[in-house]
Amino acid sequence: MIKKIRWLLPLLMATLVSACGYQVTGLKSTHLPEHIHSLAIPVFENTSTEPVLQRSLTEALRRAFIHDGRLQLAGEKRADLVMKGTLTRYSIRAVAFNANDIATEYWVYLNVTVKVTERVAGTVHLDQKLRTRWDYRASSSVISSEASRQEALSQAYRDLSERLVSLLLDQF
Repeated sequence: MIKKIRWLLPLLMATLVSACGYQVTGLKSTHLPEHIHSLAIPVFENTSTEPVLQRSLTEALRRAFIHDGRLQLAGEKRADLVMKGTLTRYSIRAVAFNANDIATEYWVYLNVTVKVTERVAGTVHLDQKLRTRWDYRASSSVISSEASRQEALSQAYRDLSERLVSLLLDQF
């Protein structure tokens, strides 16, 4: 038993020493400035043709930053950074049709503009226009088609949210 432990101990020590300082780059290794701890994300404006979408987009953004954990969400008057944005485009385009010329697949497009500013100093950390596209299948059931459209929108919100988290935090 002791012989097994004798050779196991140096192996364990070598493993621990070789792992010291090991870090996978790109995985939440952001070093935020000392004065930046919080972010406000007021409900986005909506200049698209579809009402209410901005609320779901804003909620997806908030969830993405909460999940990331590097910035705390705060109210607009207390946050170090403020993210303001506008949903500028929502459109659906039929891209596939069946033999009866009925649309069977659609693309959902979303465009947003986003600006992140330090509340006190006024420094702009991000000023971007982003777009995304997701597809969904339509069926003869209106309920099923609408559920597919909503899922495509959810995917689009997640895509935009993840990209915005990276765009903002990876610059530090």
